[in-house]
Amino acid sequence: MNRPPELTLIAALLLLTAAGALAFWGVFAADLDAQRGGYLASECDCWYVWERSFPLADAWMSVTAVLAAVGVWSLRPAGLLWGLICGGALVFLGLMDMLFFVQNGLYVPLNGEVALELAIHAGSILVGLLSIAVIWRHRARLLGFVASDGQG
Repeated sequence: MNRPPELTLIAALLLLTAAGALAFWGVFAADLDAQRGGYLASECDCWYVWERSFPLADAWMSVTAVLAAVGVWSLRPAGLLWGLICGGALVFLGLMDMLFFVQNGLYVPLNGEVALELAIHAGSILVGLLSIAVIWRHRARLLGFVASDGQG
C-alpha cells in the first residue's frame, strides 16, 4: 500500500486528538472539586458549567476521529467521510471554546491553565482545518479512483 505521508500524519494526529480528549476528560472528572476551584472557575462563574457541557460533543468528535484515522490509514472511502465530519467537529468545538474565552476575557492573563486551554482551542482548529484540507486533496485516492500504488 502506497499511502501518502500526509495521510499517515493525519491518521496519527486524529488518533492523538481522540486520545487527548479522553485524557482531558479523565483528568477533569478525577477531581471535580479542583475544577470548581481552579483559576478559570474563579475568573468566570459560568466556566465550570460551560466546560461540563462538552463531554458528549467531545466523545462524538473522538469517535469520528478514530473512524477517520482507520479509514485514512487503510485508504478506504470511510476515511473521506469520517475525516471531513471529524475535521468539521474539531473546528466547531475549537471556535466555540475560543469565542467563549474571548467574550469572557479568559485568555488574559496567560498562566499555565489558560495556556493549556489556548493550546487545546488552537490545536483543535488547526488539526480540523489540516484534516479537511489534506483529506479533501486525497479524496480520489480514498474513494478508490487512484490505485494505492499511485497508478490510475
